[in-house]
Amino acid sequence: MSGSKLRGIAYYMMWKNKVVIITGSSIGIGRRLAFEIGKRGGKVVINARNKSRLDKTYADMKSQGLDVSACPGDISKYEDCVKIIAHSIKIYDKLDVLINNAGIAAKATLEEIKPVVFKQVMDVNFLGSVFMTQAALPYIRQTEGSILFIGSLAGIHGIGNYSAYSSSKMALTALVESLRIEMHQTGIHIGLAYVGFAENDPEKTFLNKDGLLMPQSARNTIKQVPVKKVALRLMRMIERRQSKSAFTLLGKLNAILNRISPFLVHRILLNAYKKDQN
Repeated sequence: MSGSKLRGIAYYMMWKNKVVIITGSSIGIGRRLAFEIGKRGGKVVINARNKSRLDKTYADMKSQGLDVSACPGDISKYEDCVKIIAHSIKIYDKLDVLINNAGIAAKATLEEIKPVVFKQVMDVNFLGSVFMTQAALPYIRQTEGSILFIGSLAGIHGIGNYSAYSSSKMALTALVESLRIEMHQTGIHIGLAYVGFAENDPEKTFLNKDGLLMPQSARNTIKQVPVKKVALRLMRMIERRQSKSAFTLLGKLNAILNRISPFLVHRILLNAYKKDQN
């Protein structure tokens, strides 16, 4: 048997009996992660604010014989984060992996977005990851496990019309870098994935400037990566204990160009913003 096949089997088996919490896992990338990890023998705790969608994902996973538990909660509230962790420990008695996946976007300029909406995006995308990590760390220490933060290409260079979202994702970079220094002697793996444009879930929404939920429109002009491919790439980051990774060729080019010539990236994004305004 070839070395690559042996590594593949090893990675597959790595998930067996691992306890994994995935925030924002009722739809999209989080849901796909839950299924893929569950199919590899992981014990998955799924979470979302929308209980009806969470219940559906739970039922779908159970129907496939997967080991899953569901805990609804709003990660922007620290007490809910503590509840999610306590639920996981009560059911499975340990915690190996935390995937900070939950997030929300708002489409509006900084000038027009209501302050409360900007704050909501920061609360969910950034503080939600902070609070979940704080609550999980004592248990992740015990297993020398992994904490993976789901970032975005918007965390490499800010995008027009998405100042709140870009700010929340850029803040994750500083959080991860600081946390990696603080945890350097613990054996904990800290990872940050700069995810690109994944296929939209039909139920995916974003906030407008007033905080109203709007359906995410199709992005037909942008090549989208299948959700399953994104999920498997995220799992591979944990398996290999990678610290950072920019997904897709566009993402890698963005990261490289932003280091070499941020002005060029700025011009490209400025042109995209102008087209979006027309």
